[in-house]
Amino acid sequence: MIKVDLSTLVHARPGEREVVVIDLDEFSLDDLEFKFLKGELSFTRVADGILAEGALHTAIRVKCTRCLTPVDQPVTLKLEDIINFPGADRTPERPVRVTGDGWADLSPLIREYAWVNLPVSPICSPDCKGICPRCGKNINLGECTCSEEEEIDPRWEALRELLPEEEQ
Repeated sequence: MIKVDLSTLVHARPGEREVVVIDLDEFSLDDLEFKFLKGELSFTRVADGILAEGALHTAIRVKCTRCLTPVDQPVTLKLEDIINFPGADRTPERPVRVTGDGWADLSPLIREYAWVNLPVSPICSPDCKGICPRCGKNINLGECTCSEEEEIDPRWEALRELLPEEEQ
């Protein structure tokens, strides 16, 4: 959980502001593994809650979509969201609220922004060669030893008859 104390802002006048420095080492939020989380968040008391703004820098452990090796993907989370006051319901639009003792767990908000900012198809490097479609070997670690005969799936062998003689 990523908790911050917002008790001073709950009863403050609109416009009051507080800055919190976030500096966390490796942790997990449900299905995401963060290597670190660093940055500053500014919390401003507004009429209908507390506005959270700021940028957080992190690296999230993902798998390369080409070769399936784990890679730490750098991500910047630019947050801007309203935190509800104590007693208010959590909604999909506002997943965070201040508890009765003045603390707010930012975990749902951080997780949501992380998923939105992660690339759809992360890769370990631009020149990643991926895996062999036949044997599954990581081609970045060396060429596979699959023979040319293994190239065609036996279920597709009948299509070979449609090719001209010189291409068979």
